[in-house]
Parts: sequence; C-alpha cells; structure tokens
Amino acid sequence: MRYRLIAFIPLILGLAFLARQHDAAAASINFSPLFSYESMDERYDLALAGPLLEFTSDFTAVRPLFYRDDSQTDLLYPLGHSSTGTNGYFAPLLRYSSEKDRKNVDVLLFSYGRDNDETYGGFFPFYGTYSHRFGHDKLHYVLWPLYTKMIDDDRTTYSILWPVLKYSSGRELQVFPLYGYKKAENYRHDYFLWPFIHHKTGVERFDAFLPFFAYTRGDTNRGVSIIWPFFTYNRNTSPELTSIAFPWPLVRFASGAYEEKEVFPFYWSKDYGEEYRMRMILWPLYRHVSSYNAKEDVREESTSILILSSKMKKTKDQATESESLTIWPLWHWHAFPDRTSWYFPWIIPLHDEGFRRNYLPLLTLASGAKAGKSSQVDILWHTVAYSKQDSGSRLSLSFLFSYERGPGYKQIGFLSDLLHWRWEHP
Repeated sequence: MRYRLIAFIPLILGLAFLARQHDAAAASINFSPLFSYESMDERYDLALAGPLLEFTSDFTAVRPLFYRDDSQTDLLYPLGHSSTGTNGYFAPLLRYSSEKDRKNVDVLLFSYGRDNDETYGGFFPFYGTYSHRFGHDKLHYVLWPLYTKMIDDDRTTYSILWPVLKYSSGRELQVFPLYGYKKAENYRHDYFLWPFIHHKTGVERFDAFLPFFAYTRGDTNRGVSIIWPFFTYNRNTSPELTSIAFPWPLVRFASGAYEEKEVFPFYWSKDYGEEYRMRMILWPLYRHVSSYNAKEDVREESTSILILSSKMKKTKDQATESESLTIWPLWHWHAFPDRTSWYFPWIIPLHDEGFRRNYLPLLTLASGAKAGKSSQVDILWHTVAYSKQDSGSRLSLSFLFSYERGPGYKQIGFLSDLLHWRWEHP
C-alpha cells in the first residue's frame, strides 16, 4: 500500500499544479522521465515514459512503433512510411503512390495502377499488364517467367522462360547462356557461353575470353586485361589518361586526366585538381576528401577516422553553410549559420530523417540546441532541463527543484513549483 501511495505522488502534485494554473496562459509540469507537460497559448507538449510516448501540437509519437505529423506517418519505420496524399509503403505487404496523372497500388502479389486514362494491373506471377512500371514503357506477362512482353520506345522484346530465351526483331536475341547478341546503330555485342566469351563492335571494340584475357580498343583508347579484373592496362588520348592495376584492387596507378596512387590498404590518393581530392591512409583508419563546384562556388571537406568518426564542412560563396563533428559512438555536433545541435551518445550514425523521428530520441541520453540567443539542454529525457531565452533562463531537476531567472526577478521552486520563493532584483 505504501508503494502505491508513492506512485500516486506525481499525479497528485500534477493535478494540484494544474489547478493552481488553470487561469494561466502557460503551464509547465516536469515529472521526468515519468511524464512532462508544457503548454503555451495553443501549443502543447506531453511526454510519457521518457521519449516512448509523445503528444504535441506538431506530432504524435509512440516510439518506435508509430509517428505522425501533418505531412507524414511512420509505422514500424523503416518498414512503413507514407507522405500524406502522395505515396507510402509497408514492406513487403503494401506500396502505393499517387500523382496528378498516375496512380500505383501494390498489395502483396496484386498490382493496380492508372497512367493518364489507361488502367492496368496484375496478379503475379499469373497475369499482368503495366504501363511505365519496372523500367519499361509497357510490360505484359503470363505465368512469369514463362512469357513476358516488353515495349520500350516502340521496340518490342519477347522473353520465354526468362532469362533463357529473349528476342527483339533486328535488335536482340538471347539463348542463355549459350549465345546472344544486342545491336543498335553503330553497335553490336555478341557473347558465347556467357559470361566467358564476348565480342563487341562499334565506336569501341572489345574482345574477351574471361577471366583470362580482354582487349579493348577505340579511336582514342587501348586497354588490356589479363585474369580480369586483377591485371589491367588502359591508355586514352582524349582525355589523356594512362592507368595500370596489378593486382586490382590492391595496387593501381593512373596519370593524366586525374592522378591516382593506390597501394591498398596502406595508401590511396586520387586528384582531379581542385574539383576533387582524396587521401586515404591505412584504411579504414584515415580518409580525407575535398571537392569544389566552381559553377556554384561550393566547397566540401570531410575527414573520417575509422569511418564512423568524422569532421565535415561545407561553404558556399566563401561562407560556411554547415559543419559537423562526430566522435562515434559518444558524440555528434552539427552547426548551421542560424542554429547548432549536439547529441550524446551517437550510437547509430545515421542522418536519415525517419531515424531521427523514431529512434534518435530513444538512444539519446543528453542533447542540446542553440538558435540565435535561445538555447536548451536536455539530460535523461527532461530529468535535467535547462533553457535560455532573451527574457531569462530556467533550470530544473524533474519535479524536485527549479531555478528561474527573468526580467527583474529570480525564483527557486520545489515539488514542481508548488513551493516557491520569488524575489525582485534590479
């Protein structure tokens, strides 16, 4: 019985606090990490069990199961996601998209869609007809892979028992893996016993008996490979470039249009002048990359240690657009001209927005943010909270203690400010 009374203390204090402030324009209750509540005018933020349950004027979250705001919904992200009125999916059961002239719906093995005024659909693998789906203008199958018909740019290709038989009049023939060819204007590729024997003609000619030998030649280039792809030599005169690898990918040198030296994993450098530069030492220990887009005057520079720890900077018109520093798995800091943020720890180094919505709050023990003259620090899901604005600052330790400073006053509070002392100061 005694423990039940203790459990009800936060609820009793919270109700008393609400009763005390029922006429106030703003309210704040902090019993973190059990629950916290803040409201200001028409905005509110209610959190239960740390970041697990969060209901605000901007979004609703039951992490990591569900998240919803005005523009999107996540369900067991990354399995399920939808953008309001546009597209969505729940892998592998459902996928849909809707645009002005197009609509697609896939439910398990059933598909339905509309392309302008044309409707299509199918039940895989028995029968289906599609328009501008799966990389083809038109696609039709019956008992796939028994029969498939594909239309692209008014060219029709038939497939029987894909990938064994494939045929397009005057364009392609395939009796896999024995023999096949593809041809277009000024180009033809024949193969025998794929993937071993190849013969290509056109602007660039290629003959190979893989993996033993391959020979490439064109008007401006020559290339030879022995035991492909391990030993290769290429020479190009437009642009000027000579490269040699022996054996790939361990040792490679190139000069001309770009400069490259690779003795993997000890050292690797690649230079396209100011446009792109890369240095790697004792991979994955150290890697540095810099690039420059002269047209947009954008520079980017990144240095990584053991892949996951990194420092990055981006500038545009010689002004810093963004910076970040990651010390994995402990800390991540990100800065923009108008705001900065940091997180501790940084266990899963992903910058995906869905991950930030659904998982980052669960994995973060402390975080901070600053925008202009406003800043805040959050430790253990509001258990320790600090905020600062132009008008003052506030520090709180759950419902136990708070210290607030504002224009012309200071205040100390206990038990979610049910007991508090305020005094004026100049």
